Amino acid sequence: MRPPATGRPATPRRLAPVFLQVVALLCLAGCTPAVMTSPMGLRTITLRTADGDRTATVHRGASATAGAPLVVVLHGAGGTASDVRAHLGWDALADRQGMMIAYPDGLHRTWNAGACCGPARDRGVDDVAFLDALVAAMRRDDGVGDVYAVGFSNGAMMSYAWACARPGALAGIGPVAGALTVGCPAPAPLTVVAVHGTRDGRVPVEGGRGPSGVMFPSLDTSLASFRTAAACPTTATPVDAAPARIDARACAGHAVVSDVVDGLPHVWPGAGPEAGRTEGPLDATGFLWAHLRG
Repeated sequence: MRPPATGRPATPRRLAPVFLQVVALLCLAGCTPAVMTSPMGLRTITLRTADGDRTATVHRGASATAGAPLVVVLHGAGGTASDVRAHLGWDALADRQGMMIAYPDGLHRTWNAGACCGPARDRGVDDVAFLDALVAAMRRDDGVGDVYAVGFSNGAMMSYAWACARPGALAGIGPVAGALTVGCPAPAPLTVVAVHGTRDGRVPVEGGRGPSGVMFPSLDTSLASFRTAAACPTTATPVDAAPARIDARACAGHAVVSDVVDGLPHVWPGAGPEAGRTEGPLDATGFLWAHLRG
C-alpha cells in the first residue's frame, strides 16, 4: 500500500476531478501531553507512550465550544497527518460545524490494525493506546464530547480496530477504502459509514488479496458484525445515486451505511479544495459527517 513517489494526492484519470487520490494512511499519539500552540486554533500535541513520543495536530473549529464533537482523522499507510489535513477539508468543515479535529501521525507512517500494515503491525505498536491517550488529553484540555474516527485505507482499518478494541468509546467510524482486519465478533452498537470503490485494486470491495499480500474481507463482511450489533435488517434495497449505490438500512438507533462508487479506485472521493462542501456520495468528507452526526 505505497503511495505515489511524490507522496501527494493524484487525480484518477477516469474519474477526475472529484476523485483526487489521497495516498497516506497512518497516525501518532501518546500519554503525557506537551502542547505547542499556533494561531488559527491549531496546535500540536506530543504524547509519551511505550512506543516513544507520538504526535497529533489539532484544529479547533472557529465555532467549537465545550462538548464539541471530536473527529480523529487517520491517514493511510505511507501518509502523514499533514497530507490528510491539507487535502480532505476537515478543518473548514470544523469551522462551519463547530467541531474539533485531530490528525495523529502513525509510527513509521503506518497503523497496527491487526493483519495490516507495515512496520507498525510488524513491531506490535499499540496504536489503540495512543489514540485512547489522545482522546483523554483532549477531553481534559478541550472538553470534547462524542468521538468519531475516520480514516483512509490503513487508517480506515485502524478506525475499525479501535472501535472493536474499545467497545462504547467511539460514537461512530467512517472508513474509506478499508477493511476489518481484526477479530470483531461482537462490537458495541455504533454508527458506521463506509465508502469504497468498485475498482479498488489495493483493498478489493468484494474481498481478496491486496498487493501487500494481505487477504482482506469484503465490505459486506467487514460491516456484518456492526449491522448485527445495531439490529439492522439482514437485507436492504440500495439507493441508486449513480455512480454510487447507498445502503442505508433502518437499524435500531445506530446507522450502518455503505457508499459504493462504481469505477472508483483506491482513493478518497472528492479530496481537494472543495472537499466537505457537499453531503453527496462523491464527497467522502461531507458524506461521512452528514451520516455520522445523524
